[in-house]
Amino acid sequence: MENPIRRYLEDAIAAEKSFETQLEGFAKEASLPEVQRMFQQHARETRTQYELLTSRLEALGGSTSSIKSFFAHLFNSAPKMAQAGHDDEERTTQDLMMAFAVENAEVAMYEALFIAAETAGDNETATLARRIQAQEQETADKVWSVIASSARQAFQAVRTRDQADSVAMVRRYLEDSEAAERNFEDALAGFSKAGEQTRAQSLFAMMSSKARTQHERLQRRLETLGGSPSTSKSALAHLLAFTPLTAQLGHNEAEKNTQHLMITYSAAAAEMAMYEALSAVAEAAGDMETATLARELQSEEKEDHRLAWEQLPQSARASSQEVLSNA
Repeated sequence: MENPIRRYLEDAIAAEKSFETQLEGFAKEASLPEVQRMFQQHARETRTQYELLTSRLEALGGSTSSIKSFFAHLFNSAPKMAQAGHDDEERTTQDLMMAFAVENAEVAMYEALFIAAETAGDNETATLARRIQAQEQETADKVWSVIASSARQAFQAVRTRDQADSVAMVRRYLEDSEAAERNFEDALAGFSKAGEQTRAQSLFAMMSSKARTQHERLQRRLETLGGSPSTSKSALAHLLAFTPLTAQLGHNEAEKNTQHLMITYSAAAAEMAMYEALSAVAEAAGDMETATLARELQSEEKEDHRLAWEQLPQSARASSQEVLSNA
């Protein structure tokens, strides 16, 4: 591996190419004009990012790879998973939740690219990584700002169309959340046993234990409302079950913990969005107990999100130094 930075760039290029396609699809499905415009704008921005990354890769003697990175696999799967178990009126909310997870994944991906490039003394790639990362964070903030309003609108639309039982609709969101937490617990337990960085492993073990208490609390609330854990997995449950299988694509043992921190950062963001929607729907249904639980769990996910981010630079720097020393 003459220049490991090329591999990081290939990952980013594959991810951006995949996400551009998904953003165009999300824009066509959007029921809110402001959401449609946001997706369209970021699809154009993503095309420019892809071109800049490709140009940089070619300057380093590389070419676009046909092998997709983990995040490219995730982005390709997002639209297929986002509609599981939900009505057409809820598509925009589901797409926003997936988009928020993806934007956070890209923020983490560019953090790792920046550190790898900085470690290698490649200032031009490092500057490009920071530039694109800022764009991804800006879009993530925009997506976050409309999740709750989209969830409320979808709730009212479904209830008006079908005269649906509000409690049944809240149960479905609870089922999604409980399934997602169960899968996150399993994924984190696996992460705690992989790689070489003990500090990251300890963090994953702590987060796995926390996820277990979260899905237990969700299950209790679900049963109080006359429901039970779902055997069909939500979009986020699929995402969280999918991650351990694909996290290592194109990366070696030294980079496992960094890859896992990137995934955890994205997954915690996905769950923050999930609880934002659950809280909005529960409040619209007049179920303040579920809304309060959603806010409590969301706060815990924000803490996981913060902790993963704090460890990512140190992990990425250690793994980059090892990979570069063996290049």
